[in-house]
Parts: sequence; C-alpha cells; structure tokens
Amino acid sequence: MKHQSVRDAFLFAALICIAITNGWGAQQQPEAKPSVSDLLTKLHSRYWSERSDALDEIGSDQALLHSKKVKAALLDLLDQENQGKHGSPKEANSESGEADGGEEYAEYFASLREVVNSFADWNDPRQACILVYAGSNDYPSPQQAAARARAVMPCILKRSKSEDALDRAVAAPMLVEAVQKAQGTLDATTAQTAKQAILSNLHDPDEGVRGFTVDALGKFGGMDMIPALKQVAANDPSPEVGGNSIRRSAAEAVAEIQKREAQR
Repeated sequence: MKHQSVRDAFLFAALICIAITNGWGAQQQPEAKPSVSDLLTKLHSRYWSERSDALDEIGSDQALLHSKKVKAALLDLLDQENQGKHGSPKEANSESGEADGGEEYAEYFASLREVVNSFADWNDPRQACILVYAGSNDYPSPQQAAARARAVMPCILKRSKSEDALDRAVAAPMLVEAVQKAQGTLDATTAQTAKQAILSNLHDPDEGVRGFTVDALGKFGGMDMIPALKQVAANDPSPEVGGNSIRRSAAEAVAEIQKREAQR
C-alpha cells in the first residue's frame, strides 16, 4: 500500500508537470497574423485608428508590400485620405466613444504617405498626383524633381480649373512650385498653359486662390511674374486685415523675386 501511494503521488506530480508544460507551451504560441483579406477590410474602416492599425501590420511585414492587392489598396487609401472621403479624422471611435485625430492622425497620414512613396511609380500620372496631393515634394535630386513635376502637371492643371474654390486654392501653390521645379523642361504648350493658369489665379474671384498664388510666387516665382504681381499690389480688391493684405504680399513677392535674381 505504501508503494502504491508513492507511485500514485509520482503519477499525480507527473500529470501536473505535463499540464503545466502544455499550458506554458500554449501561452508561447505566437498570435496568428491577420490575413491579407482582414487587413484590406481594416484599411476601409470608417475609423482612422483601425486603418492605422492595419498600416502598422503591413509595415511590420515587408512581404505584404510585394502584394499587388496591398499596394493598390494603400494607393487608394492615400487618395481617399487626400480627398477626405473617410470624413473627419475626429469622428468618435465606436468602441471608446472618444474623439480621435490631431497629432496622432497626422502621424498616421505621414506614415501612410511614406509607405506609398516607398513603392509608388512616379511615371504613372495617377500615382504621382496622389503623392503630390499628399505633400510628397522632397526629391533626392533636381533632375528627379523636374521629372516628377512634369508627371504631375496634368492633374495640377486640371485641379486648377475646378469649380470648387478650395480645390483651386490647394492647386495654386502646387502649380507655381511645379513650374519652378520643372526647370524649363516642360514642353512649350504645357509651359504656356501653366503660366496662363498662374496669371488667372492672381485674378481669381476667390481670395484664397489669389493669396496662395501670391505667396507661392514669392517663394518660387521668376522675373516674368513681376509685372502681374505689381498689378495685384496696386489693384487687388481684398481689404487689409491687421496690417496684412494680398496687395502687401504681392509687393513683398516682387521684392523676394528681385532678391533671388540678384543673388544668381
């Protein structure tokens, strides 16, 4: 009986060890990764935090960025974020009930732009435009900047003709900067069309379009824009507010252009 008790105790202890070992092994099992289908679904979530989580998952697995479906979905997502098609980033989160947005959304957007820029084809006008609208305007070389400026010119010109004043205001500085970065490599017809669009923007009925154009010319404009800027400085109808006005900005833009020219 004594031997049996010892044996039973040993068996009981062994069973406990096995159970503990199995339990420990179960705890050590890595969590299953979301499927591509699951990630694509999350990228279409109405909540930016869920879209951000999906982006993090994709960013942690470089193999996913070789998937044509994932690339296409990320391009579409950046396009939608550019256009605000998901609504305000400050929409309440369905689970927490708290408003999201601010710096965290800005970080998510910047990460999305960086990921898309890592694989985008800048020779594809649609992809180039999506990136430009997202603010990807830092280029490794002047040659690359010129090539990309030529690639995005058609969509910027199209946006410049929009009936929506906000669209025209957003496109106005892009147009001026693209012309400057193209460094004279645009074909004659496109160059003339772009110049006429800029001149038209200086007399746009929307004050925002005129103001953004003037500011951009101060940063990137050439001597050929000085006569038009002088007209704006003398005749723009917008009022002066707090000592600032489009007329004053136009005069300052002329001075900036002349200063750049003198330093060449």
